[in-house]
Parts: sequence; C-alpha cells; structure tokens
Amino acid sequence: MSKKVTIYDVATEAGVSLATVSRVINGSSVVKKQTRDKVLETIQRLDFKPNQVARGLATSKTTTIAIVFPQSLFAHVKDMIGGIGDTSRRLDYNISIYTTDDLGDGDPIEDVIEKVVKSRADGVVLFNSDQIDQEIALCEKYKIPTVVIGKKVSNDYMGSIFVDAKEIAIQVIDKYLEQGKNDILFVCPRQNLISPIDLIEGIKESYNKHDMIFDDQRILNTSHHYEKSYPQLKEYFKNNKHQVVFTSYDKEAVAVINAALDNDIKIPEEMEVIGIMNTSYSIMCRPSLSSIHVPVYDMGALAIRLLTKILNEEEIETKEVSLHYVFMKRNTTL
Repeated sequence: MSKKVTIYDVATEAGVSLATVSRVINGSSVVKKQTRDKVLETIQRLDFKPNQVARGLATSKTTTIAIVFPQSLFAHVKDMIGGIGDTSRRLDYNISIYTTDDLGDGDPIEDVIEKVVKSRADGVVLFNSDQIDQEIALCEKYKIPTVVIGKKVSNDYMGSIFVDAKEIAIQVIDKYLEQGKNDILFVCPRQNLISPIDLIEGIKESYNKHDMIFDDQRILNTSHHYEKSYPQLKEYFKNNKHQVVFTSYDKEAVAVINAALDNDIKIPEEMEVIGIMNTSYSIMCRPSLSSIHVPVYDMGALAIRLLTKILNEEEIETKEVSLHYVFMKRNTTL
C-alpha cells in the first residue's frame, strides 16, 4: 500500500511553506501566479487529495504555533514564554510547547520535530541551544515557518530575534582590560540561550585589540545544573583566583560566587563576577549580582509577531531583529 501524500510532502516538493500550499488550496489571491502554478503542478503530480485539516490551515480563526526548547533552558526562558503567551492570545493563536534534552526521558530532536509536523502547527519558535543547528535543518527540511530566539539566522520562511552576544562580550571585557585587569575567566555552561561561541569570539577580539591573547585555558566549561557546577567550581577555586569572572548566565554566576566565598575569596574586592540575562538569580544571591539585562519578555513577544508576519506574508523590514541590552551594576563589581 503506497504512503498517503500529505500537505507537508507537497510543500517540501514545491519548495514552499505550508502556509503557501494552504493558500493555494483555498484559492487565496495573495500567492504569486508563478508560485501558485508550481504548487498546483506538484499537487497534481503527487496526486494529493486535500482534506479538511489542510483546508483549515488557512481558513480557521485560530492557528497553532509550536514552541520547542530544552527543559534545561526553562529558567532562562520562563519570562520569555510570558511574552510568547501574551502576544499569541492577542493575535488569536494557540501555543503548543515541546521540550527536548537529556533530562529524564526527553525525546531526540528528530522525534520532537516530527511531533510538531504531525500536529500540523503552522509555525515554530526555536530557542538557541547546543542542538539548534539540527533543529533548524529539520525545520528547513519540512519548510516550516520558523523564528529562532538567540541565534542570528534568516531565509524566505525563517527569521530570528537575538542580542549581539559578541558585542556584549566586547563591551564587558574592554572595560576591564582598559583598567589593567586582564586575568579574566569565562565560565560557560553547555546549554545557553546566548551563544557562547559569539561570546568567546567577542572576548578574543577584545584581547586582540589590546595586543593580548585570550587562550582556551581561560574558559571553564560547566554543567547547566547548579548541583553539578557548584562542586566543580568550589574545587576549582581552592587553587585558583581571578580578577574577573564573566559567566554566560546568572545561575552559573551564583555558583561562582558561592564557590568563591566558600574558599574565602572576597567578592568583589578580590574577584569581580558578572552574569548575563538579569534573572531573579541576580537579585536573590548575596552579594547581589551585576548582570547584563536581556529583554527576554520582549524577545518572546517579538518572536511571535515576526512569525505571524511570515505566516501571513506581511511586509517585513528585517527578519533578523537585534535587541538592546543594558549592564545592571550591583554588588559583585567595583
């Protein structure tokens, strides 16, 4: 028995998005003639029989957007999900959340994206993680309209919302190098919404600008779980102390502070610590953490708005939206 042809097969074969196929099926006038003819030819060649669900993709009053992220990033993105939820309700969209990582019985990336496809979601929002390239490739394979949060990427049906991680690193490191403080450690967890590659590139560029070299020995990789990173850092600071510790997320900065204090290293007098995201961790820890404020709620809200523009083929000024960030000075820096 031959496999039943789906709307996803038509979209893949024609090289267009699901929304475009749906519009052709429903006789929408917004599709260009050349594109419409290509889709119709594909439908006829594959002998695709549109069902009510396929027709409903364009005609229903509400649509569904899939949100995919690792469970380990939840603390990073909980406020962002607030922005996603508020904007989705305002625009009359439903949200389905899928998680994927190595926690518990988490699903492999392929299985999760397959679930998204089978759910007939109109579009998907992805969060930057160590598996983001694989997720993007799968969304491209199925021609799913996508917005990526935390990584700069775009094409005909894909956009992104991000902060310039490289520029953040340059801004932070330049200040210390100009003060003569060049003993800087970068603490990097495996999972992070902000690209660690871009952060490291920015750090190295800043050192190069000051005729110095930042080598990989100054990078300390940690778990994204506090209960694992804290013991590692506590052991590390028994024999090490730096002028500045720059972390790619607030939770790791808190682990650094606690581990340093437990080794009688004074914060910030002997070692300054800076985090990124400006989460509740930065306020709760003692001393309070200096951190780079990233507008996570706005990132979530803008991701949904950009995705709905892609879905509805609205005019878009740019599919690569860079947001501003602000340094929030507290008590872990001088």
